[in-house]
Amino acid sequence: MIDLRVYRMGGSVLLHGDSLYDAKLPGGSNLPFTYPPFAAIAMVPLGAVPWGVALVVWTTISVLCTTALWRASLTKTFWSFVTQRKRTAVLIALTVLSLLLEPVWQTIQFGQINLLLTAMILLDLIRPNDARLRGFWLGVTIGVKLTPLPILALLVVTKQWRALRNAVLGLLATMAIGFAIVPHQSWRYWTDVILDANRVGGLAYTGNQSFNGFLHRIGDEASWVQPTWFVLSAVFGLAVLWLARKYWLADERVTAISVMALAVLYASPISWSHHWVWIIPLGVSLIRGINRVWGLNPAVVTGVLFYGLFVLRSIWWVPFRDDRELDWTFWQSIPGNSHLIVGMIAFILLAITSRGLRQDENSKSRPAQV
Repeated sequence: MIDLRVYRMGGSVLLHGDSLYDAKLPGGSNLPFTYPPFAAIAMVPLGAVPWGVALVVWTTISVLCTTALWRASLTKTFWSFVTQRKRTAVLIALTVLSLLLEPVWQTIQFGQINLLLTAMILLDLIRPNDARLRGFWLGVTIGVKLTPLPILALLVVTKQWRALRNAVLGLLATMAIGFAIVPHQSWRYWTDVILDANRVGGLAYTGNQSFNGFLHRIGDEASWVQPTWFVLSAVFGLAVLWLARKYWLADERVTAISVMALAVLYASPISWSHHWVWIIPLGVSLIRGINRVWGLNPAVVTGVLFYGLFVLRSIWWVPFRDDRELDWTFWQSIPGNSHLIVGMIAFILLAITSRGLRQDENSKSRPAQV
């Protein structure tokens, strides 16, 4: 629960009027607070209650968000085969089984915020286009943790101008709250701390499952690493935007958002393995695509393999920490980069199965089919 301790530290520091970005978590880890000031403001209640209360509340929120992700990802077609009495049992079973998935377990074990933010984004954007303040909560999540920022591009390429406006307003609201309550800390974050990628950990660490982490494990601090990361991220980002737009216009909202999340995971300077909780809706989308093109049996096999590879947690099979990732052999790099490999295979399969989708420019005005 080290990340929950960091969150509580942020809230506690603000309560005591200390310097948020100079504080270090006691106990030997010396971890700093890396999030925008609004995140620390939101964590003040957790910092004010006893540890046991914070632990129970935070873990309960994460578990409930896991359930919400499954409920939002599974379609009406799936639920039509499940009686009303069994739906709760199905959701409970899926939630419990999700604890076997490496990103989900890591999020809960560390006390991370990923499940909450992912649920907020997905539940916000799959709502009907005329839903009140749709997009606002996406903006709030960006104000808590900057990583969802590229998802705004999906709103642009699908011409969701109202949702884009609301998302920008949500982000600006979090910034305004930060400057109103802790102006000096806010100025420091948005002009200095935000630029320091090394503040959040070692780039070559195996837990960093992004293009940047992959390239640093190959080339360490070589001069070609950063420009190569930029080019890879740009090319993949454009491919993701094309595919996400295609699914959105076919009224496949969960798939479009899940595909867009891949751009976030691959292109971010650091995508810790627990950021990959997006595999819940992504896996459901993959199964649906395979079923639509090749039938039920291949879809079931694909689902077992996709989620099963994350259950194996193979990124931890190889030597890690203290830059041991720099000495991996070719064969060690396969399990060590397995999140990236599985995610790319999922992207390719979703691109293949997108053929034949009905493209309807008017679909963006229809309610989501959840």
